[in-house]
Amino acid sequence: MRWIRGIIAAAALLTVTACGEQTATTGNGSGEAGGGPPASQELSRAPEEVPNDGPVPMGRIDASALPEGYPVDVAVSEEGRTLTIVAQEGGCTKASATVAEQSAERVEVTLVESKPADKNTMCTMDMRYPPLTVELDEPLGKRVVVLDHKRTTH
Repeated sequence: MRWIRGIIAAAALLTVTACGEQTATTGNGSGEAGGGPPASQELSRAPEEVPNDGPVPMGRIDASALPEGYPVDVAVSEEGRTLTIVAQEGGCTKASATVAEQSAERVEVTLVESKPADKNTMCTMDMRYPPLTVELDEPLGKRVVVLDHKRTTH
C-alpha cells in the first residue's frame, strides 16, 4: 500500500510541475544584428511558416519592449501594407497582434499573449512561434517597426 501512495504523490508532483509557467532564459533578446532569437527558436518553425516576402532590416525594428529571448522576426509583403511578425506562445497561451499606432515615422505593433483566467487549467510545456499578420493603412516604406508586448488573461 505504501508504494501506491508514492505513485500518487509522484503523479501529483508531475502534474503541478507541468502546469507551472516556463520562462525562456536563452538568448539575449537585444534585437541587434547577430543577437536575434536563439537558434532553438529559429529551428522550431517549419520552413513554410517563415515569411519570405522580404525581411525588415534589424536597424528598422525596435524590439526593446519585448521580453528577453522573444523572437525578433518581421517581414513586409511586396505591396508594403502587410507585416508578418513571428510571435511566441506556449502551453495554454495564445498570441495575437494589433497595430497600436501608425505615423509618418513609425508603426507600433502590440503582441498580446493571452492565458486562461482559470489557474487550474492544465497546460502543456511546449513553445510555438506562429506567424501573425497585421494590415497597415499605408505601405511601411522607411518607417520603423516598434514591437510592444502585453500579457492578458481570457
